[in-house]
Amino acid sequence: AAVVTQKLQQMSSGFLYSDNGPIWLSPHKFDRLEELLDENQHANTILVYQYQEELAEIKRRFKWVVTLDDDGAIERWNRREVRLLAVHPKSAGHGLNLQHGGNHIIFLSLPWSLELYEQTIGRLHRSGQRHDVWCYVFLTDATVDEKIWGALHDKFSLSQIALEALK
Repeated sequence: AAVVTQKLQQMSSGFLYSDNGPIWLSPHKFDRLEELLDENQHANTILVYQYQEELAEIKRRFKWVVTLDDDGAIERWNRREVRLLAVHPKSAGHGLNLQHGGNHIIFLSLPWSLELYEQTIGRLHRSGQRHDVWCYVFLTDATVDEKIWGALHDKFSLSQIALEALK
């Protein structure tokens, strides 16, 4: 079931890993990403990806993208010198202070973990942030994207019930 779910999530992102490498089915999320960045006047933005092929496509389309592996990426981001910062939720979910570099975050695909989702947003939405944080989630209609989004909301609801019970 996990393998099938991963394949479905890849397909909702527009590609599929095969034995011969990635096969692109549709560039829909990346086309919309370009439109959104234009609409936001290329404000400094964090792009959240799940798959290496998503990162590869980001790098193909946006030559100026920076990743956390790049020298001084966090410092340059916080000095507002980085327009696009690509992060994976597992590497950006904890311990990073990114609130000074921008206030836009886009999830190209979602993690199943509510903690990773919330913690990734929390890199921007934290003490010291001076602007409203804009969080965009790209969902492909009638795909596993909607199931993941629903599962995240269900987990959030359960955590809220648990917190209320503790009061």
